[in-house]
Amino acid sequence: MLPMGTIMTSCMVLGLLFATRLPLFNQLQRLPVPIRNTAAGLVFLAGCWNVFWYAMRHLTEFWGVAALVSGLLLLLTSVLIYDPRRLPAVVRRSRAAVLFMLLCCALLYGITIYRL
Repeated sequence: MLPMGTIMTSCMVLGLLFATRLPLFNQLQRLPVPIRNTAAGLVFLAGCWNVFWYAMRHLTEFWGVAALVSGLLLLLTSVLIYDPRRLPAVVRRSRAAVLFMLLCCALLYGITIYRL
């Protein structure tokens, strides 16, 4: 069975790949809607798990705060994948900042897992 940190890191990378607007990843934007919605759903579920299960139980620890931050970013990213028009304009304009912070969280998780 995979450790939950590996699953969370994978979901963060999945969210980054589907939410980015870089020309290198244009093929992902052209995938059928059900595939993109499935990716958004997986990212959303990972964000819910991070925020509502892990973070709420471990808010006084470093990884609890990391789970809260990364979970909120995952939730925002899932909406950016599914339908960005549902977000306020300020969040849509800060897409690059949200994705950069999610990249930082994915690197934090990934490097920690690698060191274990």
